[in-house]
Amino acid sequence: MNIHQFSAGFQLGDAISQEMLEMKRLLAKEGYTGKIYAENVYSNDRKYAEKISKVNIKPQDVIVYHHSIHSKVLDFLLQFPNKKILIYHNVTPENFFEPYDLRFSYLLRRGREDLEIIRDHFQHSFAVSSFNLAELIQIGFKHVRLLPLHLNFQKWDHNHIESKHKTFVFPSFLFVGRIAPNKCQDDLIRFARSWKSIYGNQFSLRMLGFCNPDQQSYLDELNFMITQFDLQNEVKIIPYVDEAMLKKIYLESNLFLSMSEHEGFCVPLLEAMHFQLPVVAYAAGAVPETLGNSGILFHSKDFNQLVREIDKIFKNNDYRNSIIYHQNLHLDTYLKSTSILPLLEVIKS
Repeated sequence: MNIHQFSAGFQLGDAISQEMLEMKRLLAKEGYTGKIYAENVYSNDRKYAEKISKVNIKPQDVIVYHHSIHSKVLDFLLQFPNKKILIYHNVTPENFFEPYDLRFSYLLRRGREDLEIIRDHFQHSFAVSSFNLAELIQIGFKHVRLLPLHLNFQKWDHNHIESKHKTFVFPSFLFVGRIAPNKCQDDLIRFARSWKSIYGNQFSLRMLGFCNPDQQSYLDELNFMITQFDLQNEVKIIPYVDEAMLKKIYLESNLFLSMSEHEGFCVPLLEAMHFQLPVVAYAAGAVPETLGNSGILFHSKDFNQLVREIDKIFKNNDYRNSIIYHQNLHLDTYLKSTSILPLLEVIKS
């Protein structure tokens, strides 16, 4: 029996691709073989995943489909009578992308419609967060279960410097995530303008992430804002980088700030915890669930007020260390909660 995993796209570094790789590793430890397939696979990533045109599904094989957007993959999979298992990562609401990329907006709308097809044709369903699980239940999924994301932080060695022992010359803010309208990097830039107007230019903000070429207009808008707000020296947008450079950037930063307004989970929140960065995030989507009782959530984008609240983290070491302490507890609890066993149960059923 092979357990083959499928998704619309594969790009090393994004949350779904990381999950597929980790699930493949964990399944291999249980003696299961299988490959990863996607409609869109970047040439640099083809040692990890293959195009769906190359798949050879045998009658006893199990299909695991990671859903987040409409693609040809679902229609391709429906032609096979094999056992099918959904892993739901959420579909971003289409309205975020309508001003920038109508085709992508259409694919998101179709992706949400696809859920009803999946509901009627898949034997088992999992969601990677309770937020996502609630959506499936509302649509009418039966017996859907929670399957927390399997995070592999062993890819970074443990020799990173604990934040409380760092010497900060000035605040270095970081956000990691796709350059996309739902991630609201434009609000991060507005925050930077407020910070500069109150505390001056001794700070940096880096936004690290891949931008879909079809959404270049959103990236152009961000770059225009940086120029118009006179933030060229303080704010940098960094394209996707490899794991070594990502680790370096995490280590050089001293606070993770998220303005995202839709997340089905948000892996970088936990990555930031791993690197001992206080996390401050807008309370939207699954973000409160992912943070648990740790980090700092805010419910209003009052940038001047937020600037002053965040400044307390830098000025009060006890406050900062308390945030990091509770984040460490939460991260440890989360990592211990993940298991491949629920998936193995339905594979064997």
